[in-house]
Amino acid sequence: MAKLNWRNLPAWKRAKLEDRVRSREITAADLRLLQEWIASSPDVPNEDWCKDFGSFKVAGTGSSPSTFLTRDQPCWGKKL
Repeated sequence: MAKLNWRNLPAWKRAKLEDRVRSREITAADLRLLQEWIASSPDVPNEDWCKDFGSFKVAGTGSSPSTFLTRDQPCWGKKL
């Protein structure tokens, strides 16, 4: 297991998240859930993983989040 590494998230990934918030593809409540999850310093698998927050999903590999998916896009890897 690895710890989620949100601090080194590239600017383009942060911009993608911010764009989805502005376009209302991500609800304020689900954004708060993401913030709480990040603050908990969660363990994530060393392989591919996906965390569903309802209005969006975060997918990653090891400690690094890779992308933000819409609610309708399929996850891959271990579901958290």
